[in-house]
Amino acid sequence: MKFEISRTLLDNILQSVSKGLSNKTPLPILMGIQITAKDNLLTFITTNKEISVRVILESSNDLDIIEDGSCVVPGKYFVDIVKRIEGEKVEVTLFDQTTIKILSKNSDFTLRAYEKNNFPNTNFDLNTQPIVLKSKELKQIVKQTSFACASTEERIILTSINLTIKDNQLTVIATDSFRLARRTSSISSGFNSKIQINIPCKSLEEFSKILNDYNDDVNVYISNNQVLFKVANLSFMSRLVEGSYPDTSSLIPNDFLLSIKLNREELISVVNRASLFIDSENISFVKFSLSKNSNNIEISSNSTEIGRVVESLKPIEVSEEQDFQIAFSTKYLMDALKAFETQEIIMYFRGEIRPAIITSESNIELKQLLIPVRTF
Repeated sequence: MKFEISRTLLDNILQSVSKGLSNKTPLPILMGIQITAKDNLLTFITTNKEISVRVILESSNDLDIIEDGSCVVPGKYFVDIVKRIEGEKVEVTLFDQTTIKILSKNSDFTLRAYEKNNFPNTNFDLNTQPIVLKSKELKQIVKQTSFACASTEERIILTSINLTIKDNQLTVIATDSFRLARRTSSISSGFNSKIQINIPCKSLEEFSKILNDYNDDVNVYISNNQVLFKVANLSFMSRLVEGSYPDTSSLIPNDFLLSIKLNREELISVVNRASLFIDSENISFVKFSLSKNSNNIEISSNSTEIGRVVESLKPIEVSEEQDFQIAFSTKYLMDALKAFETQEIIMYFRGEIRPAIITSESNIELKQLLIPVRTF
């Protein structure tokens, strides 16, 4: 095997396929990148049993395939070498099925190849009807929901994002049981199936990073235990999380005691300053206080070890003048506010110890639910 390729192109490809590399595994082959040159195509594949990535390149001005062949190169070293070497072109040659030579400008590297027959076979063709999404929309969906997934594996199902398709509507939900993010979208009327799957949050976040380099539509294929994303020359496959996702359909009600419309950026600034005050467990809380005798909302944070901050914020609109106070985790509130891209948000309340809902008139497809904390 021998090919010459643009260093910039190769570096970009390796950044994508490296998402499927395994860092710690009893199987060293999973730390390798399979490279195959055949029929004027150059294919890169990685897999760690959780995520598998494939990129296919055609011969072009940036790629000259000189000799067909296949090898499995140590992933981390190959990625780091290509990132650090200089020169516009990189020449990669396989010798005796055991040694890979990498040449560029004044650099000459050799790497020991893995035994290619040990690399697992990965099927990137799922014969199911695809869901078609705009890459920009999919990136936005992940950004607006993934932060609400559980970060620990005490309940594995909560480390996933739940994706449901019914009546041509896509609903994406993430929750760690203290907060919930829900985003709905319309999909093509040509999609006939009803689907509910749980995709590992980390998988979607990794794929979203890759999508920054693409503007093409994303085709999503779903099987019993896998989901496959195809965009342009890239295929990204992830296992699914087994089990039933918690039923959250009743958590977002239609009736509320109070609603407050606020400027989102102003509220973020106030909450950001309040986050400076943390308690003994390194947690920060922010309290909202509303008085029927005042036109402003008092936003405060208190730490017995550090001090107290109080700020006044004028709302755009309040549904009803009344005495009301509620407190939230500063981090959870900031995450929810940053999920929106709108100028204004509306906070809906049902009581001082009942979950609050955040949404926006110009983005009603997105809803954030926060469970309050008792600090008073």
